[in-house]
Order: sequence, then C-alpha cells, then structure tokens
Amino acid sequence: MTQYFINKDFHPSFEDGTIPKLLYICNVDSTHTSLPRAMHMHHDILEIIFIKEGSGGHLIGDRHYKTIKGDILIYNSGVLHDEYGNPDTNMSVFCCGITNLKLSGLSKNHLVSKDSSYVLRSGEYASNIESLLEMMYSQISGEKPGAEETCSYLLPALITLILQIPQENLVLSRSEESQLANTIKSYIDEHYMEDTSLNILSQKLHISSFYLVHVFKEHTGFSPIQYIIRRRIGEAQSLLINTNESVTKIAGMVGYDNTSHFTTLFSKTVGMSPKKYRQLWIKK
Repeated sequence: MTQYFINKDFHPSFEDGTIPKLLYICNVDSTHTSLPRAMHMHHDILEIIFIKEGSGGHLIGDRHYKTIKGDILIYNSGVLHDEYGNPDTNMSVFCCGITNLKLSGLSKNHLVSKDSSYVLRSGEYASNIESLLEMMYSQISGEKPGAEETCSYLLPALITLILQIPQENLVLSRSEESQLANTIKSYIDEHYMEDTSLNILSQKLHISSFYLVHVFKEHTGFSPIQYIIRRRIGEAQSLLINTNESVTKIAGMVGYDNTSHFTTLFSKTVGMSPKKYRQLWIKK
C-alpha cells in the first residue's frame, strides 16, 4: 500500500472562493441530437457538453469542429453555437448548465479563453468525467434527498478535472478577409431579426453582394442568408422550449410576419414543425 499526502498549500481554481452552481443537467439521446439545434447563445450561463457516443458537427463562436466520442464542448456565456449530430452514429451526450463560475483571468461563466479551442479531447480523463456527470444526473433525475448539495460538491470536481486537460491555443487569422467576415457576422448578429437581404447587407457594408457571400461562407460555412435563418430558427427553438408563447407570436418575435413561412423554414431546418418540436421537449 502507498499512502499519498495532500498538498496543503494548493491554490483554488475559483476566484474569491465562489462556488459554481448547477442549473440543469440532461442526458440526451439520439432522438434529440439528430435534430439540428440552430444558432443560439446563453446569457449568464456556461454549458458543458460531453459526447458519450457518436459524432457530430458544431459551430462554436466563429470556428467549425468535427466532434467525436469523448469530446468536451465548452459553450462560454454569450458565445454563439450551432449543433448538428450525425444521424448515422446515434450521438448521445451529457449536457449541464452552470452559473456563478469565476476563474482567475477569465470573464464570468467562461471556462476557456477566446484564444483557446472550445473543444477538448478528454483522453485519459474520459471515464472519470463521465462518471461524475452520471452521478450528478442520477442524483437530480432520481430526486435523491440532498441531491442539490451532492451536486454542489461534484460540480467543482468536474470543472477542476476539465481544467487539467491541456488546452490548444489557436493562432487566429488577422487577414483583411477574416476581419471583414467578422464585421459581417457582427452586423448580422445585431440585426438578424430585422428585414435583411443581401442587397441591404452589401449597401450597409459597402461591398458587392458576390464578394460578401464569398468571404462570409469561406469563414463560417454558411451563406449570409443561411446564417440569418439559422439565427432566427435557433432563437425560435429557445423560445419554444423555455416559454409558453404561441407559435404565431414566436414567429413575429424572430422576424417573420407570415407564420406559415416561418413554419416551413423551421420544419426544413429542424426536421419537424414548431408545434411538434415543443411537444417533444415538453415530453422530455
């Protein structure tokens, strides 16, 4: 037997002794991951995704990732992300929402810096991370006595374990086209619920519509119009899941006066109608 002693002088990861708080945890199977979850962001919430099985594609911030089993996806607060599973691989994931996280040198509810990769390969840490998530999910879903307190101890353990995984620093392109793509993206993110077209975008940004489409698609993987649609549909998905507003009102809230047109675009993007999508999540 070998006995190991703890270093009494360790430095806590959490700034000023703040303890992160678990808001929700999900065990998501292929019924849901096979449906695209279009562009959206969480304000004041950090999300951590752990891929248990399967693979998919994710746009996080301005970077595309091909994701596989064992990957950890970090959705910092306020960072746009777009999720689409590979239906042939039956992707399943753990997802947890966290608030009150403050790490030294990072903004509140940020787990990695903007210069680091938002996807981590868990490698040798995979089994321990999955076990912690499984325990947390079992406590909350089983409504065990003291489940909230148990998770308040398990969550810091999960985060500090993730912080042990080496992070890949990215050298971001500063080319003129990259800066232009970010300018286009910023404008769309601010005005995507308004009446917007290629002509309007090209006039506002003083470039030809052809060049605008070329630059934007090269850097995001989407045409500007595709991006606008996914931003609107992503916001609609969040409203369908988290509010009781009618489909007609949600259509207007995300920029569509014609409910029928909104339903058609939603069904084409997600694979089912807004009403059926809401029912699926309410049932879940």
